[in-house]
Amino acid sequence: MLQIQKITSSLQKFVLPLTALLAATMFICGGYAALSSVFALKLTQLDTPTQISGIILSMYYLGCVVASFTASKIVNKVGHIRAFGVFASLLSVFVLIHSFSTNLYYWAMLRFLEGYCVGGTSLCLESWLNSKATNANRGLVVSFYMVTSYLGAALGQLLISVPDPSGMLMYIIISIIFSLAMIPISLTQLSAPTIETHANMPIKRAYEVSPVGFVCCIASGVLVGTFYMLGTIYATSLGLNLKEVSLFMFWGVMGGMAAQIPFGRLSDKMDRRYVLVGISIMLIIVAPLANFLVTQGGTALIISTILIGAGTFTLYPISVSHVNDLVSEEERVSASGMLILAQHVGLVLGPILISAGMQVFGNWFFLAAFALIPALFVVFTIQHIKKKPDINYLNVTPTQPIPTVPTSEFNNLTSDDDK
Repeated sequence: MLQIQKITSSLQKFVLPLTALLAATMFICGGYAALSSVFALKLTQLDTPTQISGIILSMYYLGCVVASFTASKIVNKVGHIRAFGVFASLLSVFVLIHSFSTNLYYWAMLRFLEGYCVGGTSLCLESWLNSKATNANRGLVVSFYMVTSYLGAALGQLLISVPDPSGMLMYIIISIIFSLAMIPISLTQLSAPTIETHANMPIKRAYEVSPVGFVCCIASGVLVGTFYMLGTIYATSLGLNLKEVSLFMFWGVMGGMAAQIPFGRLSDKMDRRYVLVGISIMLIIVAPLANFLVTQGGTALIISTILIGAGTFTLYPISVSHVNDLVSEEERVSASGMLILAQHVGLVLGPILISAGMQVFGNWFFLAAFALIPALFVVFTIQHIKKKPDINYLNVTPTQPIPTVPTSEFNNLTSDDDK
């Protein structure tokens, strides 16, 4: 009873004041998740080659990468509220003008701009949350941010089952969602923070700290980018109807959300490298089976997709915690920046490489990648465990969930946990 009262008190004290930021997060995540799936469906309906679709869809993550380095200048110049309003308004516009043309170059440009704007809104929200979090409550704040992000993304996937005979309804709905995100931010009474810029450590140093953690960030990016950008195309190729495609994407994201805490706690109790190997082995086993179970629909589809999501979305936060265990306090922020960059490399490359494989070998290569990439990672990790079976920890960093599309400002939320 005392524990329940303590949790309730923490929620009222630390989380309720952040309701406006969390609500905006849910709208943004729901909007971009729905847009990604709807857009992938439209590319399929236009008989766009899978490889070309992968390149166009990956432009979104390229936009996020550019935003993580440049959008802070806009925020610092006009403030968080105005900058968020600009990015969200542009998102609403870009979604609607998709209907102006079906030219693939035009759509690729829009995907880049949409990625930039989503990256900009995320930068505003994450840095704002950071300014309100302290070492005493940071884990709670980050956890709620994570749950809100995944819940919004999961709910957004359900929108693709909405009937849209005109081809315009979904664009309008998604545009409305992005516009709604501006309401809680515009009405909030929270004071806006000032974003601080931190220099990144060299890539070589980031790799030397933990080859396993660094490589896992890239592998995670490949899998996450592949799931979000190509999952709808894969599910449609199996002959699933819109409702089943929607469930495939929804339960994948929900699986990732549900697995964050149990896998994170497990990694806090043992060498995180073994946990990463265990998650990878789970994917190696589940992915081939899922290729057959998904077509069965119903419970088989839900369970297999949950397991795929549980493995896919937990690799990154555990690898980040592993690296943070091995760096000094002074290096933590810059190290996190390099890990985010590593994941974004994977996010960009994943849809391009896997879509090329799907084009050559068939759409079954989508789930094959969820076994192949983890298998290569397991071999790589085991070799490094043999070379360095014991680790000299500088810090012990409890694993905190990390969004699937983080920005550079999210480093601050995880860099100071439980010092």
